[in-house]
Amino acid sequence: MRLTRRSALGVLGSAVLGGSLGHAAASEAAPASIPDDQPVPVIYDSDMDFDDASTLAYLCEEHKLGRIDLRAVTVANNGFGHPERTLRHARSVLEQCGLPQVPVAEGATGAGVHPAPPELVATIENVLTGALGDASLLRYRAPMSAPDLICRTVLDSARPVTVVATGPLTNLAAALCVPRVAARIGRIQIMGGALEVPGNLYGSALPGFDNSQEFNMWLDPVSARTVLRKALSSSVYLVPLDATASVPITRTFIARLAANQDAPGARLAYRIASQPDLLALIDLGIMYWWDAAAAVALVHEELAPFRDARVDVVQDGVQSGRTMVSPAGSRVHAAFDVNTEAFEQRFLDSLNGRP
Repeated sequence: MRLTRRSALGVLGSAVLGGSLGHAAASEAAPASIPDDQPVPVIYDSDMDFDDASTLAYLCEEHKLGRIDLRAVTVANNGFGHPERTLRHARSVLEQCGLPQVPVAEGATGAGVHPAPPELVATIENVLTGALGDASLLRYRAPMSAPDLICRTVLDSARPVTVVATGPLTNLAAALCVPRVAARIGRIQIMGGALEVPGNLYGSALPGFDNSQEFNMWLDPVSARTVLRKALSSSVYLVPLDATASVPITRTFIARLAANQDAPGARLAYRIASQPDLLALIDLGIMYWWDAAAAVALVHEELAPFRDARVDVVQDGVQSGRTMVSPAGSRVHAAFDVNTEAFEQRFLDSLNGRP
């Protein structure tokens, strides 16, 4: 399917009509003269770890297939990507996928509320540098910050923009605090949270916490709550660990990637997944297509049904960063399952540029 203006406006329109806590007005809707079959503008915001890089390769191929319009790529420097390399890696993926014109920007460098485990940051950097072959390239300096690029892209667009967020929500939270930005975002698709399953904290992140947390929300729970509260009512679609548990990365799927190398996205995803440091973790059974599941479920909605929930993010204590269903929480649409076989086939086909 194509993610069209009509599908995005369905979210925007229902929120406006249903009341959106003052974030939007009917006058903010996109002009009716724009054709319904145009692909919706997309911003991809992540912390550029191995899964994010593979997801960006996927989004590049969906853009070339005409199912989305990839307008901007932003990175958070308080997650699993190495702060000196995240933006360079993002540009490497875009360039190798044939989309060097897509603007990029990074967030402020520095630890989040909870710093990412340094041992995982180092491992991910080894994986991406090895896969992308960009070790000798200098750090890229963007002309504006990530929150500024998000705001400019959203406010300059004639159509509501979709944001895919698969890292700590620091950049998006800052952008949503700017007037009119929340009202111009039709949908926010987030990989984050754990609602009815345990968390996935690992390594040096575990001491002091009860592992009810998913990493992205744990990294910056303040921003996560801000996004849920500032976003247009009913515009947030959450893909938590409950859903991504259905999409482990397996040697079998990597073998399928090895045999399907028809487009740059597939070649990049294979080089990433086959890096020795990552294969060691895959063999432990702890690696999943977390971020890719969120992105694929955006473009191909039939793969992951969503249902309404009210969700809040714990701010303090041993459960800091936990996403919990609460009557006082913000209204979101949450996915609790992904069709594994359909996801793998669609991911593989799209990476290879197949409709």
